[in-house]
This record gives sequence, C-alpha cells and structure tokens, in this order.
Amino acid sequence: MLSRLHPFTALGALLAGVAVICWPFAPVQVPLIALFLAYGFTLLEFKKYTSNFQFSMILITGALLGLALDLRYGAWPWFTSALVIAGSATIARQAFMTHFTYVNWLWVDTGKSVIACGFYLVAIWGTSFSWEAWLLPLLPLGFATGLTFSYVQDALQMRKRTRFGYRVQLGKAAPDFELPDQNGNMVKLSDYRGRHPVLLIFVRGDWCPGCHMMLRTYERNRLKFLEKGIHVLGVGPDDISVNKDMVQRIGVAYKMLSDDRQQVSTQYGVVYNNPIIELSIDYAEGIPLPASFLVDVDGVIRYVSRPDRVGEFLDPALIFGVLDGIPATPQVAWS
Repeated sequence: MLSRLHPFTALGALLAGVAVICWPFAPVQVPLIALFLAYGFTLLEFKKYTSNFQFSMILITGALLGLALDLRYGAWPWFTSALVIAGSATIARQAFMTHFTYVNWLWVDTGKSVIACGFYLVAIWGTSFSWEAWLLPLLPLGFATGLTFSYVQDALQMRKRTRFGYRVQLGKAAPDFELPDQNGNMVKLSDYRGRHPVLLIFVRGDWCPGCHMMLRTYERNRLKFLEKGIHVLGVGPDDISVNKDMVQRIGVAYKMLSDDRQQVSTQYGVVYNNPIIELSIDYAEGIPLPASFLVDVDGVIRYVSRPDRVGEFLDPALIFGVLDGIPATPQVAWS
C-alpha cells in the first residue's frame, strides 16, 4: 500500500484543506498561495499515478483557486471557469484514455485549453496588474496548454510512423526474444510455445500516463484472459528497477519486461521518433509505439492492434473475439 501512496498529491489535499479553513479570517494571500501550491504539488505526480484521487485533486484545487480569485477581484465566474476547464483539459485524455486514445478527439482537450485561456483573459481584461490575479492562474493554464498541444504534435508523429503498418504480420511466427522481468528473471517468448498463448503489450514507458491507464485496463480484464490460459507480458523501454516500481505503484500483477535497448520493439517494428518528447526522456533508440500482439500456443501471431488506430490496444474487448477461436488452456496463476 505504501508504494501507492501519493505523497505530493496528499500534501496538496492538506494544503487545500488549510486554505478552506483559514479562508474566512486569514489574509487573502494565504489561501491563494496555499491553493496554488496544492495544485502544483498535485501536478508533480501527474505522470506517476494517474489515479481518480489525483484527477479529483486537480479539479478541486483548480476550482477553489479560481473561486478565491473571483471573490477577491469580483470577476465571477471567469477565474473559476478558466481553472476548472484547464483542469478538465489536463485530465480528460488520461481519465478517459480508452475512448480518447492517443490520437482521437484531439480537439476536445486542446479546445478546452484555448477556452480556459480565453476566460482568463476576460477575467483580467481592463484591470491593473495584480500578481495574484495575473500570475497564479498561469500554472494550471500553462500546464494544460502545453500538455494538450503536445498531444496533437505526438499524434501526428504516431500517425506518420504507423502509416505503413508494423514489421510483424498476422499469421506469421512471432519473433522470439528473451528479456528480464521486473524481478530480474529472464523471460523467453518461445518458452510459452506449446503451453500458453501470450498477449504482448508494448508500452511507451513509465513517463507516459496513458500507459498506466492501459496497464490497469488489462489488469481489470485478467479473468477473461485467464479463462483461455493467456499470459500477459508487458514490454517497455525502462530498466528493471523502474518497471518494478511502476507495477507495484499502479497495481498490476503481470510481468513487465525491460527492453531498455529497444531491440525487441525494433524487431517488432513499434518504434518511432519524436524529438520533442525525446528531449525529456533518455531513450537512445526512440519511443515505442503503443501496440499489442496476441501470440497463440503455436507461436503464431493471431491479433495485431491496428497501426492506423493507435490506441486500439487499449480495448481488450477487441481481442476477446479472437480468443474464441483459440483452444482454451488450463487456468494458471496470473504471471
């Protein structure tokens, strides 16, 4: 349980509580600064946990900060609306990743960030400079704007790379590989041949909030995979220690393999380059595309998420129809 504790988000909740308590009698700057810090501390863990608690804190602290500014400057409802919309733009794609994916409905969160900035400009229009009103909203607004427009840029790169499909194809033998799991144990794909089907899910790394949501989605469907004896193997570009922390923190029980040299992701043709993202992460060979591959008991690829619909791998239901054509193997403990 300690591995799932959100220390900075919890600190943000504490600061928000302090702001509400001291609101009626403390100098107005005290609750404003406390709420600003609460929002900032929550954002520090945005990429790490992607939990409902964290999503709620972004909305709540944004709403309280906006309300405090509106009451202070008589600008209702512009500050409140701006910061609530900015918060919803920040969390929308992560909270509803199975619907939004990485490339769909890009206008929703980017549009929200534009509207939020517009409401902020209305709130300060014609007023003299005040550091609380002019500067404190810039954190939620700037984060939402930068994040949502990065989605657009990244989606264009993904679509460009997947235009001609992946290297592996349906009906072909799955390329074999051997990689260490989060505990350092070596896992070889061919060891499952003749025993169990395998679902390979390539993730982009622990830095990617959408990958956390995807991993949880497959975890929630674990019983359906167990009915067919299917083993789920995650493959990502991080090292063993990062993978171990990630699976414990987000609460999944299957193996996460470390492809830190990205030899396997290159072998399967699921690597692309995005210079902007690569400025902040240390992946020498590029970034893995989000993709899934179902390998049957004979080692043949029976399902590939469509490259022209990046994000299809987020929906396990698409695989269930394929599972009906695969003979069931005995149920085993999740591994």
